Amino acid sequence: MKVYTVHIHPGDAEPMENAILIREGFNFWAFLLSGLWALYHRLWLGFFGLVVVSILCSLAVMFFDGGPEMDFALALVTGIGFGLIANDLRRRKLAAQGWKMTDIVAGTTQSDAEHRCFERLTISKLRVPQMQQTTISTPSTGSPSYP
Repeated sequence: MKVYTVHIHPGDAEPMENAILIREGFNFWAFLLSGLWALYHRLWLGFFGLVVVSILCSLAVMFFDGGPEMDFALALVTGIGFGLIANDLRRRKLAAQGWKMTDIVAGTTQSDAEHRCFERLTISKLRVPQMQQTTISTPSTGSPSYP
């Protein structure tokens, strides 16, 4: 089972309509296509961080007179490291934009996790009765007061 975090934007009329599910753990596509993945998800600082780390790795290979093996090893370690933190970078970006993490769900696929999330939401709406807004007029002013 894969675990996902559910993020919603509180300003939306129907927040679950535009919910974003982000998988926990290692991101294979961020490992394989690090820079392109960061640009696709508009993680500008992550992309520039990758560029800086890549330049530092190239300088280390030149300084220590390493061959292609050292260059490959450093690129592999950089890719693995970015694959490990990529989903966390997306979560931080969403939090900075005002999105709220509302739930953690598990499922065999992302669509299964979405289904469980919506199912859980409808069950919670059924369990919690909606409070009715009643207006009570006060004797002195005749205007409604709201509890």
